Amino acid sequence: MNKNIEIKKVGINGEGIGYLDRKIVFVPGALPGEEVVVDIVKRNRGYSEGKLVKILKPAKNRVKPQCFLYDNCQGCNMMHMTYLSQLKEKKEAVRESIRKYSEYDLSKTVFKDVIKADKQTGYITSVNLPVVRFKDKITFGIYQRESKYLTVMNRCLKHHPLINQCLNDLETILTNEDCRVYNDKFKTGLRFLKVKLVEDKIQLVFITGRDGLSDQTVKQISQLPYVAGIFMSVNTSKYQEFDETGYSKLYGSSRLEMYHDDKKYLVGIKTKLPENIDMMWKENQIVKTMVKDSQKIISINCKAGFLELNLDQEEIIAIDEKKYHIEDAKLNVKYLNRDNVKFIAGKVDERIVTHAKKKIYDTLIIHGDRTKISERIINTIKIARFNTVIYISQSHSSLAKDIAELDKSYDIERIAGLDTSCHNTYLTTIVKLVRKAR
Repeated sequence: MNKNIEIKKVGINGEGIGYLDRKIVFVPGALPGEEVVVDIVKRNRGYSEGKLVKILKPAKNRVKPQCFLYDNCQGCNMMHMTYLSQLKEKKEAVRESIRKYSEYDLSKTVFKDVIKADKQTGYITSVNLPVVRFKDKITFGIYQRESKYLTVMNRCLKHHPLINQCLNDLETILTNEDCRVYNDKFKTGLRFLKVKLVEDKIQLVFITGRDGLSDQTVKQISQLPYVAGIFMSVNTSKYQEFDETGYSKLYGSSRLEMYHDDKKYLVGIKTKLPENIDMMWKENQIVKTMVKDSQKIISINCKAGFLELNLDQEEIIAIDEKKYHIEDAKLNVKYLNRDNVKFIAGKVDERIVTHAKKKIYDTLIIHGDRTKISERIINTIKIARFNTVIYISQSHSSLAKDIAELDKSYDIERIAGLDTSCHNTYLTTIVKLVRKAR
């Protein structure tokens, strides 16, 4: 049965939140201040979920989504509001998470407006996509949760134009070469495609079944002028951590050159790059400003170390569990002649204890992911008594839960937000914590 609801605020996943019979109703696509007609599609004990049927009173910040697939794709859930409104909602979501999970008083904390992206479309330079068959073509797409709707990704507005061109060219080649998508029963066919654009060159990795890629198919792909390397991994495992296994080089170079501020970096086939490279350099600059008074730094979950390679402190210990991240980082240490940073591969929980015990490091940098850091790391921070902790994360709820465990020992001095992933709820948040005076 349809119900009229007034939307009060935005939820953590970009959905509108209203109330019906004193119970929260989540309505994807609705905005605060709107009166909407909603079809209640799911009822739970504490909340309900509704489908937006009609907007009776639209919000002033509502806009028509740029993407023609918006209604059926879950990749962008905020494109129906103005860009400045998106940034305001993301900032408020961070504040709300910190208020919810911690006892920090943000009234005296510096938290300026979210830094907008230089480009709101055409910025993604790294994608990982399933290989699918659609309308008698081999293409690349994502089946959306719940609806199972297939979104073909070769026209995505957020992809760099050369990424989309590559996907379309590959669609033509793979279809003409009569390639097959993965068959779980026979363990053959194409499973996934990884595309990475660095400057104007592209590396391709095909995850395949036992049959791999034919020489003729590789030859056709290698003739695309922007393709610098083609790699393959035969992987029939149900688990999708493909980088743990090796890649076979089928064509081209294993490394690409990336430039920034007159510096050249080498990017390996397994090097993890963020989807928005331009914003990564801005993020690095903000952190560099936050640690300007530091002398010795420990950095955990550093990945390939592009931040650490740009820090000028006396000593930097950077740790990551992935050996291939550290191999790339060490290569760039030599390439850039940086002798102040040491990259270490190993379990972060164990390695941080070893170095923190020395109590000579005044700053800890945490590259968070979308899960909480371990209790052992939290305890190490408390014991080591770092002067400064810099926490970087795209998950404001995980970030808030972690720093909540430090609120007895640390104050929040500054928060910075960067819109590294436009039109959805993710926000790269950098929090500077300083140890309380005793």
